[in-house]
Amino acid sequence: MKKSFYLILLILFCVLNLDQGSWGLTESSEARYAEIGREMAISNNYLHPSLLNIGHYHKPPITYAITAIGYKIFGFNEYGARFFLSVALLLQIILIYKIVLLWFKDEKVAIASALIYFSFPIVLIAARNLTTDIYLNTFIIWSIYFWLQFKLKEKKIRLYLFYIVLGLAFLTKGPVAFLPVMLFVICYKIINKEKPAFSIHSVLGLITLVIVSGSWFALIIYHKPELWDYFVQEQIINRSINAETFHRAKPFWFYALIAPALALPWIVPVVITICKKRKTLQVDKPSKVAGFTALSILITFSLFSSKLLLYILPLYPFLAMYFGSIFINHSRTDKIEYYYVFIVSLSILLVAVLVFPFIPQLDFSWLSSISLLLGILAFGYVMIYRFKANPTTQSLYLITGTLCFLVLIYTAFSSQNSFIINALKPEYTFINKQRTNEDYKVLVYDNLLSSAPFYLGEQVITIYDSNFEAQRDIRFETTQKWKENYLPINESGQLERFKSLMKDTNNVLLIKNKKKLADSLTYLLKDFKSQKFKKWTVYY
Repeated sequence: MKKSFYLILLILFCVLNLDQGSWGLTESSEARYAEIGREMAISNNYLHPSLLNIGHYHKPPITYAITAIGYKIFGFNEYGARFFLSVALLLQIILIYKIVLLWFKDEKVAIASALIYFSFPIVLIAARNLTTDIYLNTFIIWSIYFWLQFKLKEKKIRLYLFYIVLGLAFLTKGPVAFLPVMLFVICYKIINKEKPAFSIHSVLGLITLVIVSGSWFALIIYHKPELWDYFVQEQIINRSINAETFHRAKPFWFYALIAPALALPWIVPVVITICKKRKTLQVDKPSKVAGFTALSILITFSLFSSKLLLYILPLYPFLAMYFGSIFINHSRTDKIEYYYVFIVSLSILLVAVLVFPFIPQLDFSWLSSISLLLGILAFGYVMIYRFKANPTTQSLYLITGTLCFLVLIYTAFSSQNSFIINALKPEYTFINKQRTNEDYKVLVYDNLLSSAPFYLGEQVITIYDSNFEAQRDIRFETTQKWKENYLPINESGQLERFKSLMKDTNNVLLIKNKKKLADSLTYLLKDFKSQKFKKWTVYY
């Protein structure tokens, strides 16, 4: 069973890496992390992250550093930016398997939990888009693994490793990294009726945590003391309770509505099982801890005003463990329901690849459609009619294969529909064809396109007019170098600078289709040709 599991992991890793660099960087989050990592790799400055040559201190540097290492290995391309996403997901799956094996002491539950985690749509979303969230979740799961080793095997060295990895989680996304781990420890102690206990190792571990998690912040604040207020007030307090500052405010019920959808298709048969057996259902203590931890993360994160889809990713490892336990131990009479839910899921993908080529708004080649269609049909035939295994194994393999096809469909879809995933690779390709030398500037009007220098080089200038997304924070800049890549048009002298740049018809202007230059400036376009794309227009 264990050999089969590791073979599946190898297949998953291959599927995740297949054509992972075939689609362009998506705006805004993925492109931002990719470009900061690129600038870090070029400068070899792993202390001061920068975006378009302006200091960017919104997040600690771990994600940028990992991305920079990807570029060092694979070059400055999309695959280099995304490679370690697949590594992180594979590590998470292995860690969940090891946690459940250690804690639940049941290999079947361990394998089920690991594959269920892979099958959650939110996990695949995180593994397909470069952000901090997948790396943060890796460190969270890893720290819990070390903590459980310390608790269950009394290996004191694991306590120090727990604090070190937790410190790395902090260096990935700041204080929010502590919250899921803290909620897990609280639920564990309450359900197991353990009293809080401290030892010299706890104290030394906490000191280790402070040293690791505070290292980068201490160095940065030493160089720029004014960053202290920025980190505390804006990046911690405002993000938590005043999210409208960052335009990320969502209502309290946002996660309660979206979290179940991100647990499809597993949530359907699991909820049916729980409802059927609500009077007789009994779960062991590890399952209770996992279930209540998932619930507490959902409630706690709902209290914060700042909400984005991937913020609740730390909920899903615990949900996978809970679902894995229910599936293996309490669904013996309901296996057929799981089986049919998963067949329906595979059928939905089959219909999607059939329909995509007929939708005029989409670009989806018949070759992609037929290839995926034949693959899904062959897989479905083997799993339904030829694969001889018990219903549990058959269901797990069926849904795991279904999600592999979802990954392949996303890869094909994204590489052919840049405008839908908000990637500007076709626009950049067009500009590169029009300008074969580097003696030109690309002016991005009232929008921050972090992906632009990734494809076009250093000649990109962001024109800020009124759109908050284009506004850059230059208060920590100690030189005037920022002016090379940033033009706040409403500041003194900057409008004339913009006009001067537009007089040079060798330069290129990118404007989003739903925006336009002020009427008083439209005359600047009279000597330019234009090429309109789905969302953007290129003036050249």
